[in-house]
Amino acid sequence: MKDITLCGSSAGNGVVNIVTPRADVYETQEAYVIRLDMPGSRKEAVSLTLEGDILQVSADVDRYDGGLTILHRELRTTGYHRVFTLGEGIDRDKVDALFDEGVLTVKLFKTPEAKPRTITIN
Repeated sequence: MKDITLCGSSAGNGVVNIVTPRADVYETQEAYVIRLDMPGSRKEAVSLTLEGDILQVSADVDRYDGGLTILHRELRTTGYHRVFTLGEGIDRDKVDALFDEGVLTVKLFKTPEAKPRTITIN
């Protein structure tokens, strides 16, 4: 996993509870794929930005407090935030994202130089 570095930290201080979403990262012949679990968020509330080598994912979660004054919150997050540092083998201009049922799937396509190739033996 030399081309993607996982970064992030969880923080919770009462009412504000931004957490690092759990992620699976795997590699195919064509791309690196990151799947982030962000339950409670909607597609419209998810933000995905790529600037240089930094891929940032964040999302807001609809808050439900039932009219109560929240003193401390652990059961429900108010948002997600995670940062990934990308290596040289990723094409910055070819990134796809899909959000379905609380799971964000980001596909980072490899540069032609980073793709495996078969070498003919003479």
